[in-house]
Amino acid sequence: MQCEEKHIPDQKLAVINYKGPIEDMDVLVAKLMGWVEEEEIDVKGEPFIIYYSPRHEVGNGEDVVFDVGIVLGDDEDPEKTDLIRIVDLFEHNVLAGIHEGDTSSIMDTYEKIVDYSVNNGYEIIGSPTEILIKSKYNADDVDNYITEIQVPIIKI
Repeated sequence: MQCEEKHIPDQKLAVINYKGPIEDMDVLVAKLMGWVEEEEIDVKGEPFIIYYSPRHEVGNGEDVVFDVGIVLGDDEDPEKTDLIRIVDLFEHNVLAGIHEGDTSSIMDTYEKIVDYSVNNGYEIIGSPTEILIKSKYNADDVDNYITEIQVPIIKI
């Protein structure tokens, strides 16, 4: 796995804030994408998850704090709903790495990103984002899943 520093420009996001079992993610992604389709909203890329709970605790049967979101197109300015908020994300830098396959081993990829940050003078300064490039929402075989992990960083 290769790490890459990326600059993320200002973005407008549609997000669902949530605290509960990670298994609820499927319903939340479906609601978000249903809203996008129903409102005919232009989006950039695939849905993502931002984890505010420690990622290694996800799936241990405890409630998790996370956002489900998607980047909106440049000309989009939809109204929020009772569930979906429209927020601005300011430009920032991330270390990004690709995890391929089932997410049961995703912590190995996180460990490589953290090791890379330590060995190359980066400090992780925020919550990780997982972009669901190929996932159960758009791929049939777990071996084909692709998740881009992004962690916000500064150079020290």
